[in-house]
Amino acid sequence: MVNYTFKGGIHINSPHLAEKLVVKQVPPPEQAVLLLQQKVGGEATPCVQIGDKVLTGQVIAKTLGRYSANIHASISGVVSAIEKRLIPHPSGINGICIVIDSDGKDKWIEIGKYDQDFKNYTPDEVIQKIHEAGVIGMGGAGFPTYTKISNVQDVNTLIVNATECEPGIMCDDSLMQEYSSDIIRGTEVLMYACGSYNSIIAIEDDKQEAYQSLLMSNHNDNISIVQIPVKYTSGAEKILIKILLGIEIPSGEFASDHGVLCQNVATVKAIYDAVIYNKPLVSRIVTVTGSAVKEPRNYEVRLGTSFASVVMQSKPNSNPHNIRIGGMMMGVDVPSVQYPICKITNCIFVNNIKPKSSVQSCIRCGQCNKVCPVGLLPQQLFWYAKSENIDRAMDYNLKDCFECRCCDVVCPSHIPLVKYFSFAKALHSKQTIERQKTDMARERFEFKEYRIERNKTERTDMMAKKKEELKNKMAEDKAQKDKILQAIVRVERSKKG
Repeated sequence: MVNYTFKGGIHINSPHLAEKLVVKQVPPPEQAVLLLQQKVGGEATPCVQIGDKVLTGQVIAKTLGRYSANIHASISGVVSAIEKRLIPHPSGINGICIVIDSDGKDKWIEIGKYDQDFKNYTPDEVIQKIHEAGVIGMGGAGFPTYTKISNVQDVNTLIVNATECEPGIMCDDSLMQEYSSDIIRGTEVLMYACGSYNSIIAIEDDKQEAYQSLLMSNHNDNISIVQIPVKYTSGAEKILIKILLGIEIPSGEFASDHGVLCQNVATVKAIYDAVIYNKPLVSRIVTVTGSAVKEPRNYEVRLGTSFASVVMQSKPNSNPHNIRIGGMMMGVDVPSVQYPICKITNCIFVNNIKPKSSVQSCIRCGQCNKVCPVGLLPQQLFWYAKSENIDRAMDYNLKDCFECRCCDVVCPSHIPLVKYFSFAKALHSKQTIERQKTDMARERFEFKEYRIERNKTERTDMMAKKKEELKNKMAEDKAQKDKILQAIVRVERSKKG
């Protein structure tokens, strides 16, 4: 019997769970603020102007390259602004957004003709439909899905990541309970597009209702639904592959290098909508939970809706709040709820503010080493990061750290280890760029010196050659003159004779 587990990781109870995992529909907002850049890739290019009337589902920004995604209007109305707005990021940076003021009608574009038998399309046509619908990785990475599928060659196994291992998040659980047949169908679509004959839907064993729903909907012998033990971080791509297939992806390599494609379960549902019904990605399910809300729930929300209007549905208290998005562990804190929902917003934590534990000195207990799911040595990395000895930290495979924060949780000294690692990686990136600039400057200088020396040598050689040619010419001229003089002398002698 296969033992679906892995070394490291931690067990964390999910706090503030909803009583019932039903999805509540949130009405379309009065104003939608749509980001042109998701977490990964470049900005999409607006194809509308201020004052244009748009319909729900209409393309309002198109991709420039392979690493960005189309953006669609999530409501019908008028484009009131194309400008920089605050985006959900802890740094408080701005990003270009398209702002649409609702006309209150929520009128959709005319959906083109579609065929529910996806095998009437070629795999390339399926991938193109996914591209046009603006589907990205909805588990948090935000990588354009059509690019990820296109990059994979000779797919042996498709893995649908339905683990939802981040404690507190419930959106995928409710998605599977309500749309299980769509997910199975979406998995078949994805298998067809990437050429895989086998698929595994991986789900943690605490989601029994979702598991049973998927089992009831699955009639495909090539799709396996596998329960794995509840353990954080089972949902990390490389770890999940190791759990399910026993394949260890080496440092610096990708799942695609080993014939494996991983997709989040919400992404699979979006693929189903895009290919089967030509429906673009204009909404998603979002979990609102935390110690400060009365009713933790899951909501289907139009993209561009403000956090504030969604959070109000769960009746937050009037105390000061700490707002965290993207997960209790790997999420980020943001200053307020004045941000728009985007394609990768899977959860909003609204917690009462509580005092932070004071940081103590490292006692070298080694607990962090035991829980690291990728087998790193966080204690050693901490010392190198703290002393800014970045090259040594990279020698200890710092780049493989995906900042799961298992080490933070078990540290008895409350050291924010991941912050040090994140800082070290950012510093390494900066140093690498500076080193590249220095190398380029040195190469330019060396080439300039080489060019000057080469020109000098060429000029010296050229002058020497000209001098030699002149010398030879003068010698030839002298010889010619001597011949002429000798001829004149012979003529004069002949006349006298």
